[in-house]
Amino acid sequence: MHHDILDHFEFDEPEFDPEEGQGEVVGKFYSSMEAEVSAARLRSEGIPCFLANSASQSVLTSTMVMVRLHVRLQDAPRAREILRDMAPPESNTHSSVAKGLFIILGIFLILFAIIMAVQLLLERYQ
Repeated sequence: MHHDILDHFEFDEPEFDPEEGQGEVVGKFYSSMEAEVSAARLRSEGIPCFLANSASQSVLTSTMVMVRLHVRLQDAPRAREILRDMAPPESNTHSSVAKGLFIILGIFLILFAIIMAVQLLLERYQ
């Protein structure tokens, strides 16, 4: 008599079936690690979820495969809020870089003006 080890475990029925349109994507990740952490956080908050394409990304490492995080429709707003709270605050790097470039440009213009003024003074007194 052949027994499969899985015969000794009772599995819960899935809480939702994404094939029947009951699930919603609440996150997309290029990093499977980031996707796993996000899914773990949602599960710790009592939100059932699953990841799609996580195996594809680990096998096809040279391609950019998005890992999608799915939840039930009724959990989607709360899941998005939790994920938003997890995200680091957005740093406005583009405006910081632009601000730095303007400061550097301003310094060069001031130096150029000083050099031109010194040259004019030297020419006048020679």
